[in-house]
Amino acid sequence: MNGLDVPLERIPALLFLLTRCSGIFIFTPFLGNVSVPMPVRIFLSCGISYLLVLASPSFLPPIPMDFWSLLIGLGGELLVGMVIGFAAHIVFAGLQYSGQLIGFQIGLSFVNAVDPSTSNRSTTLAIYQNFLGMMLFMGFNGHHWFIDAIARSTGILPPFGMHLSGPFMLRITELIGKIFIIGFQVAAPILVVLLLTDLGLGLVGRTAPQIHILVIGFPLKVLVGLSTLGLILYFLPTAMRGFSTALFRDINDLIMLLGR
Repeated sequence: MNGLDVPLERIPALLFLLTRCSGIFIFTPFLGNVSVPMPVRIFLSCGISYLLVLASPSFLPPIPMDFWSLLIGLGGELLVGMVIGFAAHIVFAGLQYSGQLIGFQIGLSFVNAVDPSTSNRSTTLAIYQNFLGMMLFMGFNGHHWFIDAIARSTGILPPFGMHLSGPFMLRITELIGKIFIIGFQVAAPILVVLLLTDLGLGLVGRTAPQIHILVIGFPLKVLVGLSTLGLILYFLPTAMRGFSTALFRDINDLIMLLGR
């Protein structure tokens, strides 16, 4: 028998791993968006699950005797993959939120475009922040972490071993709150500069009423905001690396909490 062949008794393990890998491609920002063709996602799910079933000989799920037990087990595997992908979605949702904040303060929120990753209308700066963060994340080889997370989850979280506990739900709530934390951390320098610009325009308007503040204020805020955005790009890779490291810890925590 070829060493790359999957024995017949390993078919249930392949099915469960395929379902677990498929859950990642639902919530993961760059793998689960609509711009990635469905055949590509199916091929990647099958390929990753095939390699993992060969590399994880101890992953042997019990074969249920009835259809409903099998359905519940596969649903749990799908949820495990979705949770891992959801943790990654938090980081990019925070970056998009920072783009929304910056665009609103600069005055570019009037212009909306269709985000190709979600097919929803969003501000141009939010789309820009999302794709910039995605490019940095791929540059850090962050997409490899999801394969590593699935591989480690086979030893931590066996089939039919998932439990939705109170600490897990609390951790999910904390992760949702991190969307606003990441958004404010990224947008804070620009928001401070724009606030000082508004104060300066207010003082000019009070001391020199003949100057039309509304006429010069809008293009000035756009110029100041975009210039500051260009300056903080130097620090964004360091911040993104920190967010990615925190994401790796969050994925580990979620897997451990699901296995309790």
